[in-house]
Amino acid sequence: MMTTSLLLQAPCVEMENLENLWFQLSKTACNLKCKNCFLSCTNKYNVKSFLPMDKIKSSLLDSKESLKAVYLTGGEPLIHPDFNNILRLCLKFADTTVLTNGTMLNDKKTRFLKQIQQDYSYELIFRVSLDSYDENKNDAIRGYGNFRKVLSGIQNLLKYDFNPIISVVNFEGEDEELIKSKFAEVFKIIDFEVEDINFKIIPPLKLGGCKNIYGDYSDTDFVSSEMMKNKEFDCKNSRIVADDGVYACASLVNDFRGKVGSSLKDFSRRIFLESNACYTCAMCKTRMFNNNW
Repeated sequence: MMTTSLLLQAPCVEMENLENLWFQLSKTACNLKCKNCFLSCTNKYNVKSFLPMDKIKSSLLDSKESLKAVYLTGGEPLIHPDFNNILRLCLKFADTTVLTNGTMLNDKKTRFLKQIQQDYSYELIFRVSLDSYDENKNDAIRGYGNFRKVLSGIQNLLKYDFNPIISVVNFEGEDEELIKSKFAEVFKIIDFEVEDINFKIIPPLKLGGCKNIYGDYSDTDFVSSEMMKNKEFDCKNSRIVADDGVYACASLVNDFRGKVGSSLKDFSRRIFLESNACYTCAMCKTRMFNNNW
């Protein structure tokens, strides 16, 4: 953890426009229990685990003037009992990206989601998580059979003309071009011809379950003024709405240092990069959370 002296030196980011609006639909509720989840998500949940529709609607209305993209995350957003209506609502306002583990994308569900998209002019995008191009390594973290189930979900997305983004956390620090080439070989099995736009490769956040496996941050892992140069932080044009308020980004949900307000009617546009998670964001070659374009 940081010392007091480092906290006093934390640089800050001033939000310019709220262009990317995130919703944490299911808190830490998920149908999986991945060992390396930075949120320590659980497959045990109830009705209180889900973000209410009225909060989503009011947030969209409060941000509509500058809004360019909406992101639906969790936990696993697809387990939200009102997910279909939430998706319809979001697609009225902006392109919408769903961050999913891909295991719920069976043929029937994917076909239905395509039918929803066709009613709107905005694009529906899916970011699907895989921890490794190696089936055994992936399943050791996400559970036996996960790799093939996710490939089936990706195949269904392709069948209904979606162009999914593969979300990869680079836990082993591999060369990104190697990761892409290895995944490209795997995806030949399902006739998925990937390009750079189909990958979102980010470093690990050493929080929750990930910290338990890969270790904690060191005392020197903090954002310096030098690291701010030529770096586009997501929090410059993004906020995430969670059940208990508004946060600067997805990695800071439930961290008091990242909370910027109770709603989008009244929130701080400034965020001090005090958390160690901000260091990971600073080290990321692209945007940590928002899509790369």
